[in-house]
Amino acid sequence: MAVRLFFFLLVLANLLFFAWVQGHFGQTDDNREPQRLEQQLQADKLRIVRGTGTAAVKSEQVACRVVDGLAMVDAEALKLAVAAAGGEAQILPLVEPKLHLVVIMDLANQAAAEKKAAELGRFGIAEQETVALGDGRREIILGRFPTETAAREFLQGLNRRGIKSARLDSRDQPPLKARVEARAPSPILLRQLPLLMAPYADAKLGECPG
Repeated sequence: MAVRLFFFLLVLANLLFFAWVQGHFGQTDDNREPQRLEQQLQADKLRIVRGTGTAAVKSEQVACRVVDGLAMVDAEALKLAVAAAGGEAQILPLVEPKLHLVVIMDLANQAAAEKKAAELGRFGIAEQETVALGDGRREIILGRFPTETAAREFLQGLNRRGIKSARLDSRDQPPLKARVEARAPSPILLRQLPLLMAPYADAKLGECPG
């Protein structure tokens, strides 16, 4: 009889404990192991993230300067020097004014050019330059002038002397001068650029436009 009673009490105790764990007797403690296990949803996806701090690193301010008064070859050299110092640069060629020529064009070959040169000599034209063109043709330049007015006056003088084959031709000139626009972080540019441009006597430092 006592054994049977003890057995029923043991079963009842287990039932009461199970009901208490399931929350049938009120709110369970969140820190109890069953509840904590239920809250660990997708625990395998948790990652530790290191703090980066709240202070943002400010990028260095970029400065821009223009160097004027450079020959084309010097501009190329300065561009490379700026790049080697940690900056970047671009060359801005300066447009040259047109050159106005008084010229005899479309001479078929060297023989035709020599014949025409001899003819000009008989007219007393000593200053003449024969230029070979790419396709074997020749031309004879009689004068180069910075303005169209001066070239036209010279041509009219030739016409009065009986030379009718000369023509006026205005041509673009290749750039001889350039400026360099350099950009770099301010500490680098303001310290290094005056040193880099020192070898060029005519170089002048200025602000970038805009």
